[in-house]
This record gives sequence, structure tokens and C-alpha cells, in this order.
Amino acid sequence: MIPDPPSAGDGRSGPAVRDRLEQLGQLSAELLHDLADVAYALEQRTRLAAAEARRGRPAVAELERTVEASAELGAMLRDTIDTLRGAAVSPEVAWDPRATVERAVRRFVPVSGPAEVRLVCDLPPGTTMGGRESFLSRLATHLLLGAARRSRGHVLVELTVDPADTSGILLSVCDDGPAPEGSAPAPHPRPSASDGWRPGIVSWLVGQLNGGVRSRPARAPGGSGLEIRLPARVP
Repeated sequence: MIPDPPSAGDGRSGPAVRDRLEQLGQLSAELLHDLADVAYALEQRTRLAAAEARRGRPAVAELERTVEASAELGAMLRDTIDTLRGAAVSPEVAWDPRATVERAVRRFVPVSGPAEVRLVCDLPPGTTMGGRESFLSRLATHLLLGAARRSRGHVLVELTVDPADTSGILLSVCDDGPAPEGSAPAPHPRPSASDGWRPGIVSWLVGQLNGGVRSRPARAPGGSGLEIRLPARVP
């Protein structure tokens, strides 16, 4: 359960209490937004599986995707509630960032519109991350949303070992939208009421993963993008 808001007599000032309540409200709203997206994907997968079954066709593939979406829904809820409660993650928790990003891309492709999404990964086998896995999945999805809306038709996702420090990996998501002027990296999409790019939750998710974010250096495919550095255990 989400903790009760601090009382006026707990020693904290009024502005601090208000800031905390605003933070909780924002995180709850962002979580509800993401849950609605996953719930919609789950509904569509279930409808496809039911349609295949009515035609007498095996629906194993769609059922597997349904199970995957259901697991994602549960993980998002558990991870966010545990974070709000202040529950720590065991240092022994380890998971494969490549598999997590691949699942996020696979879920995104059916709703990506005309944009073609390509994933390039050169992480060595056995690369793992700690922390809450669903946060990386949500982060990748939000980056994909921003890139797809700016693209002319192509989005590139790269997952590589950080060449400057092999104790971390780089997640890069970029598009082939308008090229930057001069040699400066193109800015990523700015917040807009008309699209799904929400930089506030992106920054929060990066922080929860102990990562850092910067503009992606200008290179092919030439549009805008972000590069996220994340701590990892690289063999």
C-alpha cells in the first residue's frame, strides 16, 4: 500500500510536505498512464487470441504475449508501490537488460504506426543489471514513444557496452526526424499535450536505475535522440 502522507507534526515543514504530496501525485498519475497502455495491449492480445480460437486455429503465440503483458502489468504495480514504500531491492537481484529491452520493442512495434523500429545490441552474454526490471521496460517504451513521433519512418534502438567505462551500458533511442543544425546534437521532443512524450517520468525512471541521461551524439540516422548510461555487470 502507498504510505500515508506525513502529518504536520512529524517535524517536516509545510513546503516539504506539499512537495512530497505533489511527487506522490505525479508518480501515481504516471503509473496510471502506463498501466492503461499495458492494459490496452493486454486487451488487444486477448481479443486476437479469442479470434484465432474461434476460427479453430492455434492461439499459442498470442496467449504467450498475453501472459507476458500480464506479467508486465503486475511487475509495474509491484515495483512502483515498493518504491513509494521505500522498500529496498536485494543486491542479489539480477536480470538481462537485452531481454527486457527486446520485450519492450516487441510490445511497441504493433502500436508504432508507420515507424520501423530496429534494435541493435552487442552486449556480451551474461550481462546483467540490478534494481527494478520494469523500470527499464517503461523507460525504453517512453523513449520509443518520443522517437516514433518525431521520426520520418525509422527508429533505431542501440544497446551497447559503454566504451568509456565497461561497468556500464548505453541505451540509445533515436529517430530520423529533422537533422540538428550545425554540429550540435538535436534536442529530444519537448513536452506536448498532443503526444506521449513525458520527460518527467523518463528522468524519474533513469534516476531510479541510478543512470544518467544526455543527448545522443549526432550520427546516423541523423535525427534527435537520447543516450542513457546505466550501471551493469558486464562479463
